Amino acid sequence: MNLEIPFDILLALGQYINESEIGLAVQGADDRFQFHNRAFAAMVGLETRSLVGLTFDEMLVSMRAHASGPCPDWPKVRQWLDGERAGGQTRMFRSFEVAAQDGRWVLVTQQYHEHGMLVTLCTDVTEKKQTELALRAARDELERLAMTDELTGVPNRRHFLAGMEREYERLNRYGHTACLALFDLDHFKKINDMYGHAAGDTVLKHFAGVLRRHIRGEDVIGRIGGEEFALLLPETTVQGAAKALERMRVELNALTLDDIAPGFAYTFSAGISEMTKNKMPYKEWMTSADVALYQAKTSGRNKVVSHEMVV
Repeated sequence: MNLEIPFDILLALGQYINESEIGLAVQGADDRFQFHNRAFAAMVGLETRSLVGLTFDEMLVSMRAHASGPCPDWPKVRQWLDGERAGGQTRMFRSFEVAAQDGRWVLVTQQYHEHGMLVTLCTDVTEKKQTELALRAARDELERLAMTDELTGVPNRRHFLAGMEREYERLNRYGHTACLALFDLDHFKKINDMYGHAAGDTVLKHFAGVLRRHIRGEDVIGRIGGEEFALLLPETTVQGAAKALERMRVELNALTLDDIAPGFAYTFSAGISEMTKNKMPYKEWMTSADVALYQAKTSGRNKVVSHEMVV
């Protein structure tokens, strides 16, 4: 059905489209822009020039030259564009969000029409996107806090045990070896009684830093309660774990925390348990490490004992 639109209405529509805050552009089957309003040019950072007659590629080149629009990574833009073209016009409608270099976010919707014409609408959704990103960041921070010991910044007991269980399942599935080490800071109650709880907190944070310096990327540390810490060492035998912990023990023996008191030092005791496929039930893994730790503490402290040495 042919619909005749009065000239004054067409004029009003044209004025509305050109002054709208929503960007609008029309490309022909040859990929060249046939029309765009001022908002579209502004959203791609080219408000000082006309895009009519340019291809989409030529617009991207101009955007890159002016360091404008959503083109911070030219190779990726080219890769994305080639992928889009490889798919042809099989999708008559698509919608996606783009981050512009000036910090804005733009929602782009594109509609193919007959004869290959492509109509693009661009809407500034910066406020909505910033709210969404802020909520996501807040959620991520809450998740991090739920998994982190507030004082030392290392994973808390809950998070550590979850990682330990995953490692137990992995090593039983693939036949790998892993070690669990439990640490207890020697005479920690005396430190609190003699120097105060603030000094005790300083010691806990210091020891967490010692652990961080000695772990590999795949290792997992955690504070599992009070002055007790744990270390999970995937792909590690008991001999390798014992050597690593002994290096840590020797280093700590050479350190002093003069902020607490001149010449102040502390030590730790540690127990290690090696786990291989089907060696013992999951719950017994920590129990065996705890038995070794108990042996280290009752036999003089400031030492590393493996469960294999106990039994």
